[in-house]
Amino acid sequence: MAQKSIFQIFLALAGLLFTGGTPAAAAGRTRRVEFVQNFQPVYRDLIELWIPTPMDGEDFQKIISREITGNATVIRVAGESGNPAPYIYVRWDKVAKPNLKIVNVVDVSDRVGPVPADANVEVFLAATAHVQTDGVVKETADRIVRGMRDPDDKARAIYNWIVDKTSRDAETRGCGLGDVKSTLTTGNLKGKCADLNSVFVGLARAAGLPAREVFGQRVAVSGYSKSLGKDGDNSKAQHCRAEYFSAQRKGWVPVDPADVRKYILEENLRADDARVKALQDKFFGSWEGTWVAYNYARDFKLDGYSAERLNYFMYPLLAAEKSRPDGVDPQETGYSYSATLLQ
Repeated sequence: MAQKSIFQIFLALAGLLFTGGTPAAAAGRTRRVEFVQNFQPVYRDLIELWIPTPMDGEDFQKIISREITGNATVIRVAGESGNPAPYIYVRWDKVAKPNLKIVNVVDVSDRVGPVPADANVEVFLAATAHVQTDGVVKETADRIVRGMRDPDDKARAIYNWIVDKTSRDAETRGCGLGDVKSTLTTGNLKGKCADLNSVFVGLARAAGLPAREVFGQRVAVSGYSKSLGKDGDNSKAQHCRAEYFSAQRKGWVPVDPADVRKYILEENLRADDARVKALQDKFFGSWEGTWVAYNYARDFKLDGYSAERLNYFMYPLLAAEKSRPDGVDPQETGYSYSATLLQ
């Protein structure tokens, strides 16, 4: 058996440090998860649903199978070009007791380091309606990266600034709005994952680094903290992560400053606690494979849903009887999700 490098030994010790003596999740581990999406809308008239579904073909994620059953009039698996947002469209034409069940079997892997970049990463330098890059965003980014030339150093400085300066607000509805300029101008720098990770994306873009949010769903328990994973009923376990493009490392580098702030809140720790610092180091350049990715679409039009652009697409969207709930409340939209680890 090959001897472990000093770096590997260091990572193992770091894992012991911030999991209280329990080894952290093994780098590169792949989990096979059954992720079930159930829908039973309570409306009686024409009902339409747009359901975010796991991406396929990513280095860290692969769909093994998908089975769709139910009494819908129309079921269509679709996607968006440009800013990919795979989804399943469903329509019931005055069907009694509408129901739908989607059983996704997905392999999700721990992601360590960069993955190959798509073509045209420059599109992720552009500002959008919610991810602004001017005004207070540009001023803040310039202040954080002043004097730095190395792009990866800039990304790390922005990441550390978010961990150090922001906080998780448990009262924020859903995952937050992810409006970068609004978050930075409030002064309290509070929010949830879409808010904090969108700040990373906005600041990175303002500093000249392509960056994007990745929206998805927690589907397994975490090796780091109970608060950072969710199996069983995961109807309210939506989670946004982020990544930036490193020209030097020739790929997309994963980050998740929002989960560091969640760890601080849920574990009731100080930001300078050694366990927090270890997790902070870990979540710059890695994701734990306990989550499925839906898409990285932002401020885009979803075919047939509305003439207006969507902020992001992480919750199922319903249209019925002049009602368009935003999907944050499972009961209002009529859905329940669950996740089971298969292997």
